[in-house]
Amino acid sequence: MYTLYFSPGSCSLVVHCLLEELGVAFELERVDAQSKGDYRKLNPKGKVPAIGGPDGVLTECVAIVEYLCDRHDAERRWLAAPGTWQRAKTLEQIATLATEIHPVFNRYFHADDFSGDAGVQSKVKDHGAQKLLAWFRDEDARLTGPQWSGGHLNVADIYFMVMARWGRWLDPPANEMRNIRPFYERMIARPAVARAMQRESIKAFGTT
Repeated sequence: MYTLYFSPGSCSLVVHCLLEELGVAFELERVDAQSKGDYRKLNPKGKVPAIGGPDGVLTECVAIVEYLCDRHDAERRWLAAPGTWQRAKTLEQIATLATEIHPVFNRYFHADDFSGDAGVQSKVKDHGAQKLLAWFRDEDARLTGPQWSGGHLNVADIYFMVMARWGRWLDPPANEMRNIRPFYERMIARPAVARAMQRESIKAFGTT
């Protein structure tokens, strides 16, 4: 049995959806402002996700999804076998989302982390929005097949779905772009993804 430490709609949703897809037994522990002090005793970084299991506590989305796929995905549906080109390409896509796109969202959502000056915060957020829109427009143009990953459905598609959901705050919303929206709708229609969203009490579209 695993325990997933999560915050609704955050990047922990990637792990939540994967756990549902894998059919692995787990429980949820919500992390919020009130519980973060205790949570830091478990994860000194204070960020989600973290997952507790038989081997201890693991943090960081990229590490967690690789661990779960290697332990529980015998058919290698969500992440190809070690040493394969397909696995390397999937990890490349995940790393891009985690190290290049997620930090830009951090500037968009948390500009106050970068300056205490309101004028600077506004510029940081606006610049982040423009970078994100440019990236999503490029991805929308490239998304000509059924999956963002370009092959069969895998864990990178779950990660991109979560990023596209965050992009609903942009103008225009990323999850309503011409090619991203059909992909996104297929993803949120998956029973595992729908269960995860329902358990976190989050919506797929809109900001209110």
